[in-house]
Amino acid sequence: MGKPAADRSVYQLIKTNKFQSFVEIGLGTGDRCQQILRVAEKFSDKPIRYTGIDLFDARPENALKLIEMHKTLKAFDAKTQLVPGPVGPSIGRIANSHLRTDMVIISSGTQRSELDSVIAFFPRMLHANSLVLIQSKPGQKMKLLTRLDVERWVKKVETTGKTPKSKQKAA
Repeated sequence: MGKPAADRSVYQLIKTNKFQSFVEIGLGTGDRCQQILRVAEKFSDKPIRYTGIDLFDARPENALKLIEMHKTLKAFDAKTQLVPGPVGPSIGRIANSHLRTDMVIISSGTQRSELDSVIAFFPRMLHANSLVLIQSKPGQKMKLLTRLDVERWVKKVETTGKTPKSKQKAA
């Protein structure tokens, strides 16, 4: 259904569940993003919403150009949004406007410490049947997390004292 083989489970989940809203953190070359949109458009009868978070032009090497990605995404019949910047501030900016996201895909380049700092935002973005897929290493099969798994992760981060900056300010 798609290449690389590590991403096939993503496309199968989209097909099986008819997912229609996505947040992808770390776009790599942008190929997976395009395949996600192709599969979603083919198997969902509702409008598709896709948001991609990446450093884009600020990457140290092999930058995925923001302007080029915008042009590429115009070919799809989907509401797309590209958010340039690091994971922390980007998730904080979009969390409230991305309620009921079906699938969050997190690429291998995202550090665990970055995720720990923003994981508290995820439960508000997810619904009961949402899935979060995390790739630890390039080419490796993705680990699948449910909303309940994410909520457990949030509790673990909170109990170890690694609370996101936004929570520290409120306390």
